[in-house]
Amino acid sequence: MTSGRVTRLDRGWSTVLLADGTTVRVRNIGEEVAVGDRVEIDAAGERIESVHERRSALTRRNSFEGSRAERQVIASNIDTVFIVHSLAAETNERRLERELVLAFDSGADPGLVLTKTDAVDAPRIAETRERLARIVLDVPVITVSARTGEGMDDLRALVGPGSTVAFIGASGVGKSTLVNALVGSEVQRTGEVREDDQRGRHTTVAAELVPLPGGAWLLDTPGLRAVTLWTSERGIERAFAEIFAVAENCRFRDCKHEDEPDCAVREAIGSGTLRPERLTSMRRLVAEEAGVEEELVHRERQSSRRGFRRPRR
Repeated sequence: MTSGRVTRLDRGWSTVLLADGTTVRVRNIGEEVAVGDRVEIDAAGERIESVHERRSALTRRNSFEGSRAERQVIASNIDTVFIVHSLAAETNERRLERELVLAFDSGADPGLVLTKTDAVDAPRIAETRERLARIVLDVPVITVSARTGEGMDDLRALVGPGSTVAFIGASGVGKSTLVNALVGSEVQRTGEVREDDQRGRHTTVAAELVPLPGGAWLLDTPGLRAVTLWTSERGIERAFAEIFAVAENCRFRDCKHEDEPDCAVREAIGSGTLRPERLTSMRRLVAEEAGVEEELVHRERQSSRRGFRRPRR
């Protein structure tokens, strides 16, 4: 067998980079394969035989109807997940929280990149950065303009030699323009955004691993219309760390922060040190992931019943 790393997926086919620098296109039927996977190709050189264990994986719940209990691995073996938002549009804070949970759960380090500084004034940049810093907490926040180069050196400083970074975000936030700026040439097609709502078209149609100067790799992903969560490890706990820190002082370890006595979280909200919308968001995401876990249990039970056959008498 031959080893390699998946650099692109296209409807049942994988482009695999081999150790000698060449690429081959092979089938991936029967294997769950993601861009970034390290794989083994069969002796005939026709299909992926096996996928190595992933050290990190950016995973969401399939958003298609009828497949809610199925996961979709967007990217694997990544070191940093950059969440990209545009300063030229109103940032959806609730979406950012979801993206942050995805990034933390992947096992990679998250970062927030705010693009298009050339399209807004300095007060807008400062206000947005301060507002979003209350959500991402200790996660690095970088403001950039891929067109003018402002802030790009700060971004490059977080992309070390040999590392793999991924960009996630909605369409029109400037991911493809960032990719082109980091690579130094136009490897991704870019598109204009609509003036009325600053939404863009999906100019990136497939996840792809792109080499960067200095030996790093960048994984560009198509814009995610739906940020659906899979079962969480500690993503929610880390994304809402300020709530969990205060909850340590609640009287009851299983406090739901509703009507229990001596609830430190409710006291902090009453005093203004915690924002109530953060608790509401956390509850919504916890309920969503609990729903996914219930669906998984239900599906496993159904599979077990289908597999059970009553012995003949």
